[in-house]
Amino acid sequence: MSRSTTHDFYLGRGPDAERIGSIHLGACACQSVEQIWRARSADEFADLVNSFLHAAEVGQAGEVTHRGRPWPWPWPTSHGTDYTHAFDTDTVWTARQGQRWSTRAGEYVPPGPGDTPVVFPHGRDTCGYTGIYAADTTRRRYGPLLGETHRHDLSQLGLRILSDLTLPSSPGPAPAQLVELRAQLPPHLRYAITAHETTVELEVEVFGLLDGDPAADAVVQALAMLPALSGWTDPNGDPPRFAVRVLLAD
Repeated sequence: MSRSTTHDFYLGRGPDAERIGSIHLGACACQSVEQIWRARSADEFADLVNSFLHAAEVGQAGEVTHRGRPWPWPWPTSHGTDYTHAFDTDTVWTARQGQRWSTRAGEYVPPGPGDTPVVFPHGRDTCGYTGIYAADTTRRRYGPLLGETHRHDLSQLGLRILSDLTLPSSPGPAPAQLVELRAQLPPHLRYAITAHETTVELEVEVFGLLDGDPAADAVVQALAMLPALSGWTDPNGDPPRFAVRVLLAD
């Protein structure tokens, strides 16, 4: 894993599962996660999770939340967590942002139209970003950069997005959605991003497009996808983490 990621660990699955720890893991290739996948009993799984969290805490490899401590994330359920790991029915299951449980760690398939939605316990009653009740957030499709940026305020998030748009990619594979977005943006473009806290909006000013440039509409549409990358999309139409307004500089 070359980017920082969020993880939750459970005994059991479903609304009555017991969370036994969480971590915002730094950008490192930590083999201990793979060791957890090899657990063959609930006790072994819990011991491996505890050892992993303790080692990460001692080595300052991430922000650790131990068993019994309060929910650490601003999203209300593990649907927003990058990777959820659970021991249930004699095996370890993993889910990526609540899309589908799998017993093949590291292999994630988007849910199909007939799939039963994944259910997690509510970690908090409401969304820490928007105040929406937890029960009204479970249909969200969370973006691949939410976990990495979840502690950013709006100004910090604007700087991070500016970096993602203009700087060379960091080592390791970038999220496919970010690669796709960058591919739609001509490389000569430059950007200025202004955070508007009152409206929870990022204003993105684009430099390098002439009046009537046929690429303008495609650029605007591509940048409009930024809230889905660092936030979520919601079929219920509930508020995003932040909004984007794109301006073409004269």
